[in-house]
Amino acid sequence: MDTTRTCRNNWVITVERSKDKHQPILRSAVAKRAHLRFEQRGYKHGLDLEDWIVAEKEFLVDDFSGNTSEFRFVIECPGDPEVTTILSMTTHSLVVLRSHPRSIAGAVNGPEVVSVHVMPDEIDPTRVVVKSIDGLLHVHAPKLKRMSKLE
Repeated sequence: MDTTRTCRNNWVITVERSKDKHQPILRSAVAKRAHLRFEQRGYKHGLDLEDWIVAEKEFLVDDFSGNTSEFRFVIECPGDPEVTTILSMTTHSLVVLRSHPRSIAGAVNGPEVVSVHVMPDEIDPTRVVVKSIDGLLHVHAPKLKRMSKLE
C-alpha cells in the first residue's frame, strides 16, 4: 500500500510501493526537456538521440557523497505558502515535484517535476528523515540493510 506522510506546511513525503511508479514521470519530463532543446536549436532534425541523452543527464543528478550507509540530498523548498514541495520516494528513486496554485493564468496545472534522483542501491523509504533548515530540505535516505545468512 502507498503511504503519505505530511510534514510541515509546505512539503509532503509520499512513499510509493512500486519502484516502477516513477518511470512515466521520468519519461514525460525527459521528453519535454528534449523537445525544448529541439526548439532551442531552431527545430533542426537529426539530433533527437543526443537531445534525449542530454535531457536525461539533466534530471539524473549524481549527488552521492560516497557515504556507505545513506544517500543525502538537499532540496530547495520555497517559502511561498501557495507552493508545496512533494518528495515522492520508491526504493530506488526520489522525484521532487512542486505543486502550484490550481489555476495560474486560467490554466489548471499539475505538479511540476523539479528533479529526479536515481539511487544505485536500494533504500528503506520508511526510514527517510527530512529536516527543514533555512528554506532547504535535508533528506537522509538510509540504504536498505541486507541480512546475511549467518544473522
